[in-house]
Amino acid sequence: MPMISGPLKWYTVAETLRAAVHAELTTKPARSSVVPGLIAWDECDCGLLAVSVARVFLTETFPDELARRVGNACDAPWEVAELVIQVVRCAPNPDDPMTAPTTAELNASAQEVLRDAYEMLDAVSVKLCQMNAAREISDFMLRPLTAQGPSGGCVGNELRAYVSLPRN
Repeated sequence: MPMISGPLKWYTVAETLRAAVHAELTTKPARSSVVPGLIAWDECDCGLLAVSVARVFLTETFPDELARRVGNACDAPWEVAELVIQVVRCAPNPDDPMTAPTTAELNASAQEVLRDAYEMLDAVSVKLCQMNAAREISDFMLRPLTAQGPSGGCVGNELRAYVSLPRN
């Protein structure tokens, strides 16, 4: 398969990763999409899988950002996108201001979130390895998976990946 290119190349990479994560998740989220800009937790409807392109930068040496001008700055051979993948679930909440969630509810939530983390990391790493081997991308690097929340009744995980493609 040829290297991914064109004006929607970063959308193509993001959608490929979204589809891979969605297919791997044991519990499918109610909403799943590539989203523009920062990922917003508009409503915690007990399931959100979102992928966003946080930034794109030029590089001469992956994964380092271009730190100095290369020639006339038109010579940097690579573009790198930082992709953000989040899986968000409902967090246990108190029934009233005086009652905390039960330990059983917290335990069940922890199991779900940690299963999501395992499945998300597995899906993204496998898919990026496949894309790299097929020469659809030029390189990639995964950043640490980090816990998100709880906030606004939501809790989940975030995984960031750097993906490199030739400039075109």
